[in-house]
Amino acid sequence: ARAPAARGVAPAGARSLSVLKEVGLDKWQYQLPLGIWLAVPVISNEVLMLSEETQLVGVFAMFCGASYVLGNQAVADMLDAKGSAIIAQHNALEDEAIASIKEVVDAHHGRVALLGELQSISAAQAEAMGLLKAAKTMELKHAVRDEIVKKLDTLVAKDELVTSGIQAKLVADAAASVSGQFGSADVKAKALAEAIDALSSPDKKPALVTNLFAAHFKASASAAAAKSGKEVELSAAAVAELNDELAALAKRDGYDGPVEKMAAKVAA
Repeated sequence: ARAPAARGVAPAGARSLSVLKEVGLDKWQYQLPLGIWLAVPVISNEVLMLSEETQLVGVFAMFCGASYVLGNQAVADMLDAKGSAIIAQHNALEDEAIASIKEVVDAHHGRVALLGELQSISAAQAEAMGLLKAAKTMELKHAVRDEIVKKLDTLVAKDELVTSGIQAKLVADAAASVSGQFGSADVKAKALAEAIDALSSPDKKPALVTNLFAAHFKASASAAAAKSGKEVELSAAAVAELNDELAALAKRDGYDGPVEKMAAKVAA
């Protein structure tokens, strides 16, 4: 609140309005004799006529003087009080406006602080999402790698099983073929001759059986080379076994769609 300006303080260097005060005649003890001294020649020379109008003017002047002397302080106090009330009301309105502006500023500061916190939360969330994405990507890579390794292990085991089966079948076929050839007279004669030679010459080893096995494997290799690049028809049992294995693999991997059947003919 702002204090009202002091009343009745004349500016520095201003000249007083009272001439009598300047000459030292502002006391009534000096004014009364001076007034009588001036009134006698004025009245005696009829400069001033004491008529009814003059008396009314004197009474009016006395009334104005008395009102000024006796009532000026009350009027001044009333005007000062009214001015102070207006200034106080104006200051109160200004204080309310300042308080409202401060509330708006505080609310704006709160919004700015909240925006900063939200930005921090958003940055932390983005960082967490990035870390989660990287972790999930790595987890997916590991899952795909494990799945591929498992399938490769299955293929390797299947390949080893098929290879061992082929080897066993080749050995069995070779043994059956060589055993069947011993039923001929020519092979029996050669075997008997090698046995006699081995008895007569211990350093000489029989080579008939080895030659028969080598001849059988060579013939099998030639037959396989002749079939290379051509379609070979599989047996119904082999096709059924392959279809069952494909269905088992799809079920193990969680595949619920249709599984294509194995063709009856494959390229050798």
